[in-house]
Amino acid sequence: MRFEKKYYHWITDRAIKFLKDSGELRPIIKPPIHFIIHRSNRYAKRKINIMTKVIQEYSQEKINKSCGQQAENLFCLGLLKRDFSVLGEKANEFKGRKWTKTGHDLDYIFERDGIAYGSEIKNTFGYIEKNEMDVKMEMCAFLKIRPLFIMRYAPKTWINDIYKAGGYALIFETKVFELGQIDLAKKIEKLLGLPVVCSARIPEGIIMRFENWHKKQVGM
Repeated sequence: MRFEKKYYHWITDRAIKFLKDSGELRPIIKPPIHFIIHRSNRYAKRKINIMTKVIQEYSQEKINKSCGQQAENLFCLGLLKRDFSVLGEKANEFKGRKWTKTGHDLDYIFERDGIAYGSEIKNTFGYIEKNEMDVKMEMCAFLKIRPLFIMRYAPKTWINDIYKAGGYALIFETKVFELGQIDLAKKIEKLLGLPVVCSARIPEGIIMRFENWHKKQVGM
């Protein structure tokens, strides 16, 4: 994640594989977690044990659910303040058209100025599964609405695919935790160096990026 804005993810992956093959890096596996350390680091066990505990803590299902709900609540509130309306939640149909090809649905359907958006909100360190993204884009095309992916981050090529489909990728970069999880967020940031934030609202600039793009679509 530290390099995701600078390099394509597949470049970083190839670099790591090359350094592992050359012996510069060595893997340490604590299932299901894979650590990679420099060959000169012979005393990594204690730090790895500490990092493992933090990873296990934030990977709990209740934490993942609360983070997902927090992001949905905050982005819905932010969009409502910008005059977007919620037309559907956990929806697979719109204006008489119903998606039955798969069992998927859209987190939300937002609308403003006569333009409807099928939205998926992903508040995770990892990227959305490409197959899932493709299905959601196909759903939006079938329902004749624009895709809106609200995500911490995604590969640039995927973001470009969304734009080519007439949609928008709203990237917010840091995983959002509830205010009551601030101690956990601090540990994640300090020990793992991962991008996190505890907040009661989404910064105006993030929502404004999407609003400005929307205005261009309607010629405002």
